[in-house]
Amino acid sequence: MAVFSPSATTFYSNITVYLQCYFLTIAYMLGTGILGLPVTLARAGLTPFLFMMTICLVAQIISIILITDAIQKLVYVQLHAEISLADNDPTNVKESYDGIPLAESSVTDESCFSDVDSAEERSLFSKTESSSDEMPAVNIFILAKVFLPKILSCASTMNFLFYFSVAGISYALAGSQAYAEVFHINSALTVTPFFCWLLNLLAVFGRKLVSPLVSVLTLFKGSLLLVAAIVAFVAGATIHNHITSDFQHIQDTYLMSTVALGGTYIPLPFLFTKLRYLQHEVRYFRLSVTFGLITVYILEILWCWATLDVVPQIDPCSVSLSQTNNGTYCLPPDYTLQSAAENGEISTIPFTKVINLVYPQYRWIATLISLFIMVSITVSYLYNATVLAHTVEGVIASWWKESWNKSDFMEVKCQNVTSSLANIVFLSVIFIVAMFNPKSFVEVVEKLMSFAANFGLGFFMSIIVWKCTSGKYRDLDVPLPLSKVQIHLQYIVIVFFMTASIYDIVVWISESV
Repeated sequence: MAVFSPSATTFYSNITVYLQCYFLTIAYMLGTGILGLPVTLARAGLTPFLFMMTICLVAQIISIILITDAIQKLVYVQLHAEISLADNDPTNVKESYDGIPLAESSVTDESCFSDVDSAEERSLFSKTESSSDEMPAVNIFILAKVFLPKILSCASTMNFLFYFSVAGISYALAGSQAYAEVFHINSALTVTPFFCWLLNLLAVFGRKLVSPLVSVLTLFKGSLLLVAAIVAFVAGATIHNHITSDFQHIQDTYLMSTVALGGTYIPLPFLFTKLRYLQHEVRYFRLSVTFGLITVYILEILWCWATLDVVPQIDPCSVSLSQTNNGTYCLPPDYTLQSAAENGEISTIPFTKVINLVYPQYRWIATLISLFIMVSITVSYLYNATVLAHTVEGVIASWWKESWNKSDFMEVKCQNVTSSLANIVFLSVIFIVAMFNPKSFVEVVEKLMSFAANFGLGFFMSIIVWKCTSGKYRDLDVPLPLSKVQIHLQYIVIVFFMTASIYDIVVWISESV
């Protein structure tokens, strides 16, 4: 008779929650990065790319650990602290908790939680009679409002809204190209209005349908990508395209790598609301998101490697037709990664061109990958639009409460209408920019999206993490505190992502001069 430990029992009883966090993490991240990464490898090649992606992976895992701690403390403050969010000046947090126990130190060893029963009791809800199992509101906007000064909180909100908008533009550009390729439509601009507005309306007015739809489609696209990446890698290995690597151009992969594995912290507050506030659930939540990140890392490497094996980097005459013993074979000049980057094309376009021309027997692989891209971008755009709408509604609700301070039926109805109109305005901007910049995919992703994500994490979120690990908020008794080593890892995140932000600005200035 099998005997299961309490921790194993609690894990299996909530496995659907952790799987949902795992797949939603993949859904949010597996989008523009996998499309834009290969076209930035024209000069750098594979080895520098692997080196940079691994560094980005480590930095992102550290950020998941730190921001999860900040979210725990946000929930603690909302449940127990007598702090006015409007004043945003918790002069003495410890005195405001009215007898609610604080940890002696947030610097905690894992040995402190070896007792399963005591770990189960490390829940906010077990420490107050007024608490319920319902998780309080948790989102990026509230996180910034609680832990940042007012001016930085406003700037942080603007940065995150900008990030959502730029991400939406990149998904609109990539999605239009993907649908046009699958259905053999000459102009991607013909697809853009239908692609954008069908998903926009679903994100704004059909919110209840989004979560189950995204979960199902994510499982489908994840399985499809795994098959497509492996088969494409096998096909690429048979084509034997010569791959060159040059660390002198490693900077070419820097910004796009931060995009491909970046923005992990954006959906964390949303995913966190699916949990009960218990130590084991927070731990498994963190592991689920981390494994989702690692899955994306592996799949993106497989896809880039397969693309480099099939598509020439710069020289269109580097393809080797080994099965016919004809030596090298010269492709048209626009069948290279460099050409795709210059024309703002997603990586599947040169890949399918080469497959269809050189190896028509592998044409089904190109079709499979195109189908994955179509589903993937649809899921990413829909999820991004939903998170954007959720954030905008949070901002409107906060402003409405401070301005009107009423809760009657008409006021609530006006607030809902205002939120919907604000969402339509933001999504209209995404649509208009996508319509007038059909060849700007790589530029949008590599420069604007990377800067918004890197600066948001390297500056705003780093200040939040620093505040949560020092002074007034350090000793809050959260279910899963940070260890001393984990606290000091925050400086790696600050240096890495602020360096990426500064480099982004330098590149933009140098190209503008």
